[in-house]
Amino acid sequence: MIRHISTATTKWQTTLSILALASMLVTTGLIIGTTNAFAASENNSSGHGFDIKDFKITTFGIQNHNPFLKVEGTAGGTKPSNHNTIYGYVFKTDKGIFAVVSHFGKDSSEQSGPNDLDYHAHKITLDKNNCVSSLKETGTADLSGNTVKVLDTGANKVNSVLTAKLTVNNNHDICVDKVFDSQS
Repeated sequence: MIRHISTATTKWQTTLSILALASMLVTTGLIIGTTNAFAASENNSSGHGFDIKDFKITTFGIQNHNPFLKVEGTAGGTKPSNHNTIYGYVFKTDKGIFAVVSHFGKDSSEQSGPNDLDYHAHKITLDKNNCVSSLKETGTADLSGNTVKVLDTGANKVNSVLTAKLTVNNNHDICVDKVFDSQS
C-alpha cells in the first residue's frame, strides 16, 4: 500500500517525513562525522528512559537479504515520550531506504493503535527537497537483544545506517533534531 504525503499532512505522515530527511542525510553523506554530543543531554520522563547506548551503532550489514545493525544497548529500548518525537534506525540499501521507527500515531499494520510505540518498518521515497514523496508498508521490524533487522526487503547490500531523534514541529515541518550515530 502506498500513501502519498499531501499539503494537509497528518501527524503520522509528518512523522514519516522526518525519517525521510534523516535517510536523505545518510544518502548525501551530510552527517558523516556526526558525534553523540547532543545525546548526553537527552531527557525522557515517560518511564521508558533514554539510553544513548540504544542508538550507538557497533556494526551493520546484511544477512539472508535482511539489513541489520547492532547497538551497544538494547535495540528499541528507548521509546518517545511525546507526540512530537520519533526515534529511528535507518538503513540505506541497494533496494531503497528502510526505517525502523517508534512514534505515537498508527501508520502500520505492525502497530495495534495510536498509542502503540512498538518499533515498526517502512520503505520510504524522497523528493529533491528531502521530503517523503511516498511510503510503503514494506519490510518487517525485528528487534531482539542489541540487534535491529528489517525483514522482507530483498536487499543485497547496506550502504549506510544511522540512528536519530526526529521532531515534528508545530507547523508540521519534519526535522532531524539529533543524529545519535551513523556508519557507512
